[in-house]
This record gives sequence, C-alpha cells and structure tokens, in this order.
Amino acid sequence: MQINEIKEKKQKIIERFGPWTAGSIHLADQIDTFDEPHWDARLRRFVQIAADLAGKPLEKLRVLDLACLEGQYGIEFALHGADVLAIEGREANLEKVHFAKEVLSLDNLELALNDVRNLDEERHGRFDVVLCLGILYHLDAPDVMDFVERISKVCGKMSIIDTHISLSDEASYTWKGKTYWGRYGKEHDTDATSEEKLAALWNSLDNPKAFLFTRASLCNLLRHVGFTSVYECLNPYEYHNPNWPLAAEGDRHVVWRDRITLVAIKGRSQPLLSSPITDASPEIDRPERPEYIEPLPCIPGVSRTRSRGLRSRLSRFLPGPVKAVLRRIIQ
Repeated sequence: MQINEIKEKKQKIIERFGPWTAGSIHLADQIDTFDEPHWDARLRRFVQIAADLAGKPLEKLRVLDLACLEGQYGIEFALHGADVLAIEGREANLEKVHFAKEVLSLDNLELALNDVRNLDEERHGRFDVVLCLGILYHLDAPDVMDFVERISKVCGKMSIIDTHISLSDEASYTWKGKTYWGRYGKEHDTDATSEEKLAALWNSLDNPKAFLFTRASLCNLLRHVGFTSVYECLNPYEYHNPNWPLAAEGDRHVVWRDRITLVAIKGRSQPLLSSPITDASPEIDRPERPEYIEPLPCIPGVSRTRSRGLRSRLSRFLPGPVKAVLRRIIQ
C-alpha cells in the first residue's frame, strides 16, 4: 500500500470512528496511528514476559488478545510471527485494527467482533498465551469470575493479566462457595443509553459498575479456576508516558499504586515426594489481612544470623527480666 493511500485511509477511519486513543502503532515511514507517536512501557513488558516464559519462540505461539481495543498488543505479537486472535466488543475499535492489519499485511492476525464474556474453548480453541490487559476492572461480579474461569479453560500455558486492583477490602462477593474481596467502581451512569455506553470507548460494554479484586482475592481466584502458579512481574516496571495527560508530571516517573501485572501459569499439579503430610494438605488461600512476623532484632555490628545464635546461647543462662532488658538493648 502506497504512503498516500495509507494516509487517505487513515483519515477516513478518523472521520468515521474518531482518532486513535490507545497505543501508537507504526504503519509506514513517518506514519503512525497517532500523529505524534508515543511509547508505552507495557508493550515491552508483555512481549518480554511471553518470550521469557512461554517455552516457544514468539513465531511459534498462538496468542489470544482479549478486548484488544485498537489492537496494539495483538499486532505486536503478529509482527513477531505469532498466530493471533484478537477479540473486541466495539466496531469502532475493531475497524482501526482492520486498517492496521491491512497496512501491515498481517495474515496471521484474526479479528472477531464479540463480547469477551462469550469466550468459549469449543469455539475459539486453546492458546499458548492469553492477553488479559486492562479488562478485569471493567467487569462486574459474577461476570468477572466467570470470565477468569473461561480464560483458564482456553489457556494452554500462560495468561498475562494487567489490571487495576482494589487497595481496600470494603466489599465482597461469593462465587462457587468462595468469597472474594475488593470494591465496586463506576463504569456508566445507571440511566446511560446503549449508544452512550458504546461511545465510552474506555469503559465496559454495558454493566454500570465493576468489581475490582484485591491483590489477594485475584491471586486466590486464579488458583481456584485452575492456574498452578501466579507471579507478579516487577521488571520492567510500569510507569506512564509523560506525554499522556494522565501522567503529565514532567520528567518524574508516575507509577500506579493500584495496578499490577500478573503471569498466571497453567501447569500440571506436582506431587510432593519428600513430605506426604504436605502433599495431602490443601492449598492455603492468600489472606486479605495477614499478620506479619516482625524482623528479628540484630546486635549492632553483628550479622543477623550470628545475632540469632548469640541471643539463643545467652538466653539459656539468663533469667526472664534480664532477657527482656537485653532484647530492648539489641533491637
């Protein structure tokens, strides 16, 4: 496709569906979906996670991009040679993905206009990598629990989950006998029309509120639906592009306190051979408000390990009151 043709088609897309609002995709020489291209630290993070953990080269992966918005992440994986299915619930967004797919000649990128809550293993198959990026905090209970369970069923290896979480456990919802904690957030006015909801490109398709899990409850849910391990990705960490209005803080790195990237692994449960009692014991849910063990006091100038040994030996010969005084001195 010639440069002028790309520019003309891009302008027609903008006139009909509005300008791009999500990731900036490079289309051709000096042409991006955004007139002023910006970078997204998360793009590197998600691709690197898959490259590190999927167990296959990127070009051998089958990838599912859920609620793909304008398609940046699915397109990135397709450019690396992966077979990608991108599902999006809004036609305006999907038309922009169609445009980028055509310009970049991505025959390995399949697009589907659908609600991700309709995800189905028989219909869509299984995937090495499932991208669940910026979705969970837009769904209400119990849909969000059902959706995570559907992700587990189509996931063959791993799911990358990027989401806001609740920093408080002010609300709860019981699903399949398990109670999950978090809070509710607003998505739409209760009297919003279908057209108004559809036009709110960064909100849910229809539900007026959403249930945001706490970190503990989300990790517990992932294990309950069949994932064998859950890891949090800390490097590269996420901070927002200072070009984004949300984080216009000059040169400062602005980091979400309530946003995390998790990697949920779909493995096979392993038996424990050295400890039958551990093997027979149930998995323990992560507590919402754990009681933390205080760090051991150290003797100044002495390593923690050696301090522990000295305290232990001294305590054998000292009466209780003296031990208490000693403990205060060496804290």
